[in-house]
Amino acid sequence: MSSPVLEGKSYISLVTYRRDGSRVPTPVWFVLRDGRIYVWTIKTSGKVKRIRNKPAVAFAPCKMGGEALGPYVDGSATMSEDDSSEGLNRLFRSKYGLLFVLDRLVTRLGGKKRVFLEITPS
Repeated sequence: MSSPVLEGKSYISLVTYRRDGSRVPTPVWFVLRDGRIYVWTIKTSGKVKRIRNKPAVAFAPCKMGGEALGPYVDGSATMSEDDSSEGLNRLFRSKYGLLFVLDRLVTRLGGKKRVFLEITPS
């Protein structure tokens, strides 16, 4: 999604859905590649569990605290078990710099597994 709405933004509010249909918005880092949005997150996170149950999502650019800066767009998400995609890691490193490197290091030292979520707009 090479949308000007997301260009230059650092966060999106990613909405996932509980089993009862209630919305759970979460501000997350993201990168754009080949018309899709990629998010890097912990494999055992609530958003990953919710996406496994229901892959429908919505997203909007947002501030660091999660306040949406525009309308939400519907989409669907899939998860990649492989967090070693060099191309995606390079995009995240380029966009978030030392913060991404430190986050990745802390995650590994903490024994957590990370995954990429691939979001396709509807």
